[in-house]
Amino acid sequence: MENPHLENWDETRYKELNTYFRIKIEHMLRTNPHLVAQQQESSIHLQELIAEFGEDDKERWAEFIRLDKLKMEADMWDHLHGRGSRFRPGLGFTSANDDTTW
Repeated sequence: MENPHLENWDETRYKELNTYFRIKIEHMLRTNPHLVAQQQESSIHLQELIAEFGEDDKERWAEFIRLDKLKMEADMWDHLHGRGSRFRPGLGFTSANDDTTW
């Protein structure tokens, strides 16, 4: 049975956006005076970071979230059909090579 969640999946684009936002958010947390001050006062929530994005980045973020949702649905579908990564409570989907026992 074919995984229906992979129809619009673009792994290359997902990785590209993931890397882009990881670097962008790290940069924002170091250079944006408002965010730097807020970090010192309390914790920052993701929505606060997204609010600081320009319109182009907000569109990229929406695309990333759409792809991330597809990835999660595909991972869950594979898990439920006995394929793909194992699910470990508290860790999420893990690599088959990650065989740590407690």
